Amino acid sequence: MFEFLMGVEFLLLLLLVGVSGATGYAANHLKYVGESESRFRLWLKAAKVGVYIGTALIMVWALDIMIIFVNYGWLFIMDRVLNLLPLLSLPAAIVLIFALPNLSRETNKKSLLFFIVSIHVMTVGAILAFFLVTIDIPAIPNTKDLLIYGGALIISAGLLWLYHGRRIRILENRLPRFSIRIIRGAVYFVLVFGVAITGLVVSQKMSEFPGRMNMVHHHTADFGGGDSSLDENTNAHHDGHDSNSDSKPISVVELKGPQTDIPDKKYVLYAETKKIRLASGETIEAWTFNGQSPGPELVANEGDLVEVRLVNKNIDSGVTIHWHGVDVPNGEDGVPGMTQDAVMPGESYTYRFVVKEEGTHWYHSHQQSSIQVQKGLFGAFIIHPSSQHETKTMDTTIVAHDWITPDGRNIPALDTADTFQRKMVNPGTPVRLRLVNAGNLTRTFSLNGVPFKVVAIDGYELNEPGTLTTSLLRIGGGGRYDVEFIMPDTAVTLAMLMEGKPIGIVYSPDGHGKRNVLDEGEVLDITKYGSPAQTPFNTSTVFDRTFTLILDQTYFGVYNGEAGQQWVINGKTFPDTPTLMVKEGDLVKTTFVNRSFADHPMHLHGHHVQVISKNGKPISGSPLVLDTVNIEPGETFEVAFLANNPGLWMDHCHNLDHAQKGMTMHVAYENVYTPFAIGSETGNSPE
Repeated sequence: MFEFLMGVEFLLLLLLVGVSGATGYAANHLKYVGESESRFRLWLKAAKVGVYIGTALIMVWALDIMIIFVNYGWLFIMDRVLNLLPLLSLPAAIVLIFALPNLSRETNKKSLLFFIVSIHVMTVGAILAFFLVTIDIPAIPNTKDLLIYGGALIISAGLLWLYHGRRIRILENRLPRFSIRIIRGAVYFVLVFGVAITGLVVSQKMSEFPGRMNMVHHHTADFGGGDSSLDENTNAHHDGHDSNSDSKPISVVELKGPQTDIPDKKYVLYAETKKIRLASGETIEAWTFNGQSPGPELVANEGDLVEVRLVNKNIDSGVTIHWHGVDVPNGEDGVPGMTQDAVMPGESYTYRFVVKEEGTHWYHSHQQSSIQVQKGLFGAFIIHPSSQHETKTMDTTIVAHDWITPDGRNIPALDTADTFQRKMVNPGTPVRLRLVNAGNLTRTFSLNGVPFKVVAIDGYELNEPGTLTTSLLRIGGGGRYDVEFIMPDTAVTLAMLMEGKPIGIVYSPDGHGKRNVLDEGEVLDITKYGSPAQTPFNTSTVFDRTFTLILDQTYFGVYNGEAGQQWVINGKTFPDTPTLMVKEGDLVKTTFVNRSFADHPMHLHGHHVQVISKNGKPISGSPLVLDTVNIEPGETFEVAFLANNPGLWMDHCHNLDHAQKGMTMHVAYENVYTPFAIGSETGNSPE
């Protein structure tokens, strides 16, 4: 519904630009008053029809916006009301109320001039409105936006008045030949086209990142209504310089795990290129950890000191490891240009940290992540409870991913299985399936043939989860669901549903069971699943900082030298996205509003967030503590966290293609700085 309404808005504004342009073209011909009566009446009629159609389109657009407001709320339409509505309605009102009623064949020059100019200003308003929706979204309107675009409309009115006034005076004495008018129009078109192309080329060049730049930008600081004095300290400490603050500046390299204690779990991961073969026989040119993808499953117990040594054998662009969903110290986070430099071929880097959570997590490279994760640099990271007892549970991890063939085809798979697989499980066996979505797109799973429960999401155990039979499970990019059931005497089918043929696994007592895919059902709403329990945050909590983040898209823009669709936060792409400023101990609330046509799984490094509400309603099921919150089009989520892990942290969309196109921001703690940088000169590209 939301996508439809926003699509209608786009089409209405596009049509309005076309109608306004045609109306302006017709009105322009009224200047040629020396032409015949019939021609004048024809152009006047065309202009009037255009005005009426344009006005009708504005009214339908306003109705569409009102429907969006009623169904989704003020945050979805505030820029439309405060920025677009004046640009569209004021010129149209002037034309209808003042200009059009005073125009006739015997009208004086001033009335004619007023009519032509007002219609052209109406055209300018439509173009500006379309520009704001497609290229430069003022997601959270401010006085600056109103002055810029309101001023542009007023200035254009003045310039048009001067231009058309001069042309009317000239045409009183001499009408140019039709051929001259055609040539003049062609020249104007070439000039406009040339200016547009020149502007595109210049803007592309200006958008290129410098060879070296800071990843955290405090000129975009958002204090969320909290104490803004910490900005002075953080700015000063960004490069390690002292300030007047009593607090000592802290480098991210100081925020590390234990460096001398003997590790409880120790691993070595070798990053290297290798060809892997999918179940269908398709060969993929992959980037792997220890020659496999997914990489080796790392296993630890809650409270363990884990040591992982990363060795880059031959990944030319460098590699790092980020521990997705594990709240490690900032210096172990694996973000090149923020917490370390990328590990280049022949180099190694050691991560050491104590795991303080449990559950299903995963690890992946954060260097050029939209490329490297897709090529296979990822694996599962399972943390068991410290008090876990031996059981006969069949515990298995299944990683969903999309592989790209050498000829550019996209092949979805579960691990490396791009066809249905069959596995034998004895009846009565407790089964735990750990579903990990390592892809960009939201994936829908079904489990058919047995009652089941979703016992954990993003590694966090749910409170009293209910039994499910026909529910579908939608997992956003980076998210994880743990599913449990007791193996029956008959076959059980796990399927990942897609357009075309699904893939999955059939579990059966003999290993030869027939697949039976459940491809229809209601998607499980995790905000209503399970039973409520006491939580640290709720709708009445008083927060130290509150942030509003509008997730949106532009239909066209430039980013780091490339033109195309952009993914924006509060109307901006990185590095102009907000930097959320906090200090240790703050209670922080963030409201995510998705006004785009795509899912955005928002992932905050170093912290877990508790979901407070969805679409304005408090959650009614089990407490939800997530590290990746998937926000679908038209949805609003309120989440909260305690700022208890000092550092500089990425907060980005885990559709990594969106992050690569600018949907990245940061949470910055007071007095923390980084000595690292990003850019072509540094070799660091965290996306």
